[in-house]
Amino acid sequence: MVLCSIDPAVLVGGVTYGLSPPSTIDPDGRRVVFDAGSHLHLAAKRPWLLDEIDAILDTVAHPDLHVLDPTGDRERYYRENPFPGGWLRVVVDFGEEPAWIVTAVVQDNDPRG
Repeated sequence: MVLCSIDPAVLVGGVTYGLSPPSTIDPDGRRVVFDAGSHLHLAAKRPWLLDEIDAILDTVAHPDLHVLDPTGDRERYYRENPFPGGWLRVVVDFGEEPAWIVTAVVQDNDPRG
């Protein structure tokens, strides 16, 4: 048996799907994955967002606002109104390679202040 290391990934709307975790590229050209840790966190805290992985990855790829997070190597990406009544905030940790999505949350207040 020959094992192949090629990942038959499919690029759909800027999001990569395949054997590897879903991923996207942020505006600074860095790869960001929605990995098992991302999935477990949302499953425990906000399971309804597991149906919105495309919106989460799209927020990282095309944010309306992008700022540093108060926690270390993390950054926040915001998208206005991907869901009724608020902003989607996605927190990404760049302390590891590849960067990974820590959490996503819908907030009703405007992050611009």
